[in-house]
Amino acid sequence: MSPLKTFDCIIIGGGPAGSMAAYALAGCGVNVAILEGKDPSRAKVCGGGLQLKAVHILPFDVKEVVEREIYGIIYQRRLRDRFTRRYSSPISYTVNRARFDNLLLKRAQECGATLFLGEKAISLEPAIGYTNNTRVFTERDVFDARVVVGADGAGSIVRSALNPGGIAPVQLGLICELKKERGNAHIPEDLFVIDWGTVPGGYAWIFPKEATLTAGAIVPRELAGTLNVYLRAFLERQGLKISEEQRLLAHPIPSRRLGEPIASSWGILAGDAAGLTDPFTGEGLYYALRSGQIAAHHVEKFLTGGNGSLLDYEGEIDAGLMQEIIVAGKMRSFFNTFSSYIHNLYRKNDRLWYSFCEVLRGDRTLEGLRRIRSIPPKPVLRYLERFTSWYEARQISRFRGSVMFKSMLSKEEALRC
Repeated sequence: MSPLKTFDCIIIGGGPAGSMAAYALAGCGVNVAILEGKDPSRAKVCGGGLQLKAVHILPFDVKEVVEREIYGIIYQRRLRDRFTRRYSSPISYTVNRARFDNLLLKRAQECGATLFLGEKAISLEPAIGYTNNTRVFTERDVFDARVVVGADGAGSIVRSALNPGGIAPVQLGLICELKKERGNAHIPEDLFVIDWGTVPGGYAWIFPKEATLTAGAIVPRELAGTLNVYLRAFLERQGLKISEEQRLLAHPIPSRRLGEPIASSWGILAGDAAGLTDPFTGEGLYYALRSGQIAAHHVEKFLTGGNGSLLDYEGEIDAGLMQEIIVAGKMRSFFNTFSSYIHNLYRKNDRLWYSFCEVLRGDRTLEGLRRIRSIPPKPVLRYLERFTSWYEARQISRFRGSVMFKSMLSKEEALRC
């Protein structure tokens, strides 16, 4: 084992959250290292949809890795009832996640961050008190730092040490990449395809890219057994088929609740490790990038000996990003409760559609989208929120007992139910 490697800050994970934190810290003169155990060029479990609000917060251009500009969405409900809505400007981009992540890592290194590839963190010894450092152990080396940032995804080892209770996955996703061929050339290059209402609390999608179509489905964890059949049925409706040799990538989608720890005296969690994902859409890139920037701000204040505390990071996340996540959860319940009404509203109501596009572009918040119609009195609003949350849970429970649910399961899964 090589000698101890010491840094001001060690970031575990070289994804968007880790790279953005490293970029900002290195730019402030902090001696920062990124530990990344996997090959950055590997296929990533991600749709690769990059919202414009994420692009707006980046301090450098990412156009070189943008594969498609998206101008609208083909909506369908319960695998039928399709319509198309377009916007005058791009509402999102699609990127190849390997290329996107490599670009972020490159920019962090150019700023002075040290990257250790193939150094998978396997355990750590948190600092005791404020005068000691935290040690991070990999299979080959030992690293030492005053602060550790956990940006190592849903299975974060940093979270296991900082928050042993964990952040439970609220949803599960399944993704595949389909090569563009003559048979699927009918899928538009500038539109997303979205299906919802088929599985309560879930949706399926297709994102066009340069050489492939990325397709996937997301469902509540209680309905995980439906994922495979739902995704295949959705693709068949688009005239697409998953071959026998097609690789399907499954992944948990954790979503934090207020009060779950994401900071301590020695470390911080960012991105998926902190459960910062949108429970409405499953989107996590914006939250990863932004939480990485916020983490860097509080780590830099802490290291420079000011009045900063790493716990201030959690307070800023709670007051900012978490408020968007909470509203997203309420909107998911609302959409599931009134799915037919909302579907037709998106079809006919230009004001709602334009407002939704403004959310994707970063010109309006989700709270702003929720407020485009008259707001009922607070007691009525609270009742409506409680009702839709209850109704969504009821839908999921009833779906588990339905013939459709059981038909989606394998024989082994059906027996367990």
